[in-house]
Amino acid sequence: MAERTSEATAEEQVLGKTEEPLTVRAVLGAFAGGIAGLLVMAPVIAGIPILLGVFEMEPLERFADLVIADASGTLGVAFFVAGGAFVLPLFFLVTATFLPPREPKYVRGATIATLFWAAFVFIFWPNGGLFVDGVFLAVTLVAHWLYGLVLGLVMQRLTGIPEHRV
Repeated sequence: MAERTSEATAEEQVLGKTEEPLTVRAVLGAFAGGIAGLLVMAPVIAGIPILLGVFEMEPLERFADLVIADASGTLGVAFFVAGGAFVLPLFFLVTATFLPPREPKYVRGATIATLFWAAFVFIFWPNGGLFVDGVFLAVTLVAHWLYGLVLGLVMQRLTGIPEHRV
């Protein structure tokens, strides 16, 4: 019998297997959580600024311009919705294992949403003076937290928050 060394060969898995593979059901659960999160987020992220008279379409137009020159704000909204319904939920599905807090697991959605909020602030900064900028920071942070909590809650109810063992 040959002795086994601690070095792994190219054919052996070094990191091990995940306890929960990424299934179609888990992906659909993530999408459902993202869509539900967007529905809860929308009245806060758009409604409050509209009520205060500080909502601006220009940052959405600039966002769409990253993909298509001279794009409209409507296209910027579509990109934002697509990101919230599909991209961020997939990212959460893959990374949730590594996010704090340990318990309750659904709060990890707020953790990932906070990280994405930092990029959101950079991309959508309104540059509209102290009041507008202050409203922007407060409202968008709360909206992202709501989004993340709903994302996490829906996923936990539908499929559970993934726990990958690596």
